[in-house]
Amino acid sequence: MKVLIILGHPDPQSFNHALAAGVREALLADGHDVSLRDLAAEGFDPRLSAAELSGRGAVPEDVRPYVDELGAAQGIVIVHPNWWGQPPAILKG
Repeated sequence: MKVLIILGHPDPQSFNHALAAGVREALLADGHDVSLRDLAAEGFDPRLSAAELSGRGAVPEDVRPYVDELGAAQGIVIVHPNWWGQPPAILKG
């Protein structure tokens, strides 16, 4: 199975990073094809720009790889902290 892990925590020493690494190792050990996206480490910008608002549904080129990976995934694991009852902005974006 092709599994995408999306990590939404900025601190590489966090418990969330340890969880994501553990999930990745377990899935790989079971023979799955695993991709891990650490949004903070990749510098993902969650803000919606004015150009995107007028794009009428067009996917910006910097976001295209994320969209393609999401579409190809057969399983998705999302790891994030719960800040004030919600995921962090980087994950919402």
